[in-house]
Amino acid sequence: MSGKRHKQVRRAAKPLGVSTRGDRRLLSYLGPGVVAALVVIGFIVLTRGHASTPGVAAPSIQFVGNDSCPTAGNSAYGSTAPSTNASPAVGQPVDEMPHAHVDPPTKVSYLHDPPTSGCHYNLGAGTAPLSPGVYDTPAAPEYWVHNLEHGYVVVLYNCPGGCASDVATLKAWYDRLPNDAELSSETKVLVLPETTMPTRFAVVSWDWYLPLDQLDISRVQAFYDNHRDESPESNQAP
Repeated sequence: MSGKRHKQVRRAAKPLGVSTRGDRRLLSYLGPGVVAALVVIGFIVLTRGHASTPGVAAPSIQFVGNDSCPTAGNSAYGSTAPSTNASPAVGQPVDEMPHAHVDPPTKVSYLHDPPTSGCHYNLGAGTAPLSPGVYDTPAAPEYWVHNLEHGYVVVLYNCPGGCASDVATLKAWYDRLPNDAELSSETKVLVLPETTMPTRFAVVSWDWYLPLDQLDISRVQAFYDNHRDESPESNQAP
């Protein structure tokens, strides 16, 4: 599976020239010092307009916890949710729980359902965090919250009566995704059931959440594009 190639578009620089007699008289009146200053200001405006930014700043969030995952003795990654790959942000920010490791069979009472952060298991790649893929059986969040910390996007579905066609759509979407360009031979996505959440579908990344009453693959893709590899430890595999 190969990554997507992005086309770079070069824009020709347009020279700034003096073409009229009135312009020459104005420059003569202003003097060389003022003209030089105007040239510098124009250069700054132009170059700043073409500056690239690695991410778009996100809203502020709170650091929250409970007895199963206390804030005492732990720290947050920051006072804002992770930045996004573009603006506007897709989804809504969620307050952050501590990212401490806990051992099985500890159960964490996550303050958001589905969780977007919190204490989790650290059992090695393929166990906690889970291997990327599309699953048909639930996994406790303690296993996959670690994936969120590593830059994954997790798509969850809650279909008590079954939703085989929607899962097939998600599987086809997953199969089209590019591999993670930096670290993995797989894409950083999980698709799995989550039977307790209040919505039929949800897409989550670290500190971000998008609820969906009906599957909308364009919204799932938009969330993925917006949040992939924008977590606190997105440079870690799997």
